[in-house]
Amino acid sequence: MKVSFLSKIKTFPKSYWSLSSATFIYYIVVACGGFLTVFLQQRGFQAHQVGFINAFSMAFSIVAAPFWGMIADKIGSIRKVFMLTLGISAVLWALVPLTSGITLGPLIVMYLVIIPGAFFRNPTQSLMDGYLIQLSDKDGLPYGHVRLWGSFSWAAMCILLGIIIPRTGVEFSFYIHGIMTIPVLLIMWKMKDTAPKSAGEKTSLKKMGFGRLLKNYYFITYLIVAVFLHMPLSTSMNFLPFLIANVGGDTNLYGLVIGYRGFLEIPMLFLMRAIRRKFPLPVAIIGSAVLYCTEAFFYSRATSFTHIILVQILHGLGQGLMHGSVTNYVFSLAPEGLNSTAHTIHGSVRSAAGILGNLLGGYLIFSLGIKLFYSTVFFMILFAIAFFLITLFIGIKILKKPLPQMKAV
Repeated sequence: MKVSFLSKIKTFPKSYWSLSSATFIYYIVVACGGFLTVFLQQRGFQAHQVGFINAFSMAFSIVAAPFWGMIADKIGSIRKVFMLTLGISAVLWALVPLTSGITLGPLIVMYLVIIPGAFFRNPTQSLMDGYLIQLSDKDGLPYGHVRLWGSFSWAAMCILLGIIIPRTGVEFSFYIHGIMTIPVLLIMWKMKDTAPKSAGEKTSLKKMGFGRLLKNYYFITYLIVAVFLHMPLSTSMNFLPFLIANVGGDTNLYGLVIGYRGFLEIPMLFLMRAIRRKFPLPVAIIGSAVLYCTEAFFYSRATSFTHIILVQILHGLGQGLMHGSVTNYVFSLAPEGLNSTAHTIHGSVRSAAGILGNLLGGYLIFSLGIKLFYSTVFFMILFAIAFFLITLFIGIKILKKPLPQMKAV
């Protein structure tokens, strides 16, 4: 007799509910932090200017993500590092609209809040993903079933903000971001560490053995793949408000658009363990990239706001598949004791890709237009897929390196 999902989750340990609650509220915070492009656009910033701000913000993440990951592995508490970075970033993010009209000579004070603040803000998602996957593995929890609560709350909050922002102004999202951080910190404060250190125990950087990551062929080659893949992906999502405006849509509805596609992540996350049992994780990653590639193709031919809404189906399914497969893949490749470092290095590489993507994307839109920009995104993702296939072929067939045992968390 088959057991229903609702009956099954009743048997999950207490950590499932605590972790799911933290994930649920944290992604409300993430949703509230996703309106910077809309805010800047409404302040009169052009696409290439937004690209520069996003790029310089991500530049701080290149250093910040592995820095915080190493600290987390060294002290044995990714939870504490996550709480520290999230708390500071919440205060700084709430200051963005408050400082947008203040200048110091030619410099807008807002720049000093957004760009250096990224040192704390941008690594939080990599840290949270690392904590989720590690605690899920430790307590025998299905990662996808925990992570889907984040997709649900993120989508619901984006839609809610899409309704509220036209009435309150986009500044509202920055303040709610700070307020909703408080319950996340309270829940995380009461949770356990994934690998707590014994009293007085210290781990030197040398003893942690970072060389184990550098010698891992599949980890290093995937980082290169991540650059080629996330360079077009990050810029594609960041500049979507410009496409909405191009087809005559209202950019205040941006929250409704991304919220709608966020709900479409949930089926893939729910089915992630089943997908993992049928397909290797690299195949799932390629599948998500194919969905993104198709999305970009249709964006380049969109002529109405309705078209953009329909294309979100592809993005939502691709994003859900990407969340579940990439996090598991990095976790499977990471040597013991370097899980946090591996996740944050991956996050850092994605940030580096975002810098290149935002700089390139802003000028492509400025010089060629939004439609040709999305045509370029289509070919860039296609190249990333081909490159990933080549690295897997070389590793398995030529170098005779079997893929590491993949964990279906």
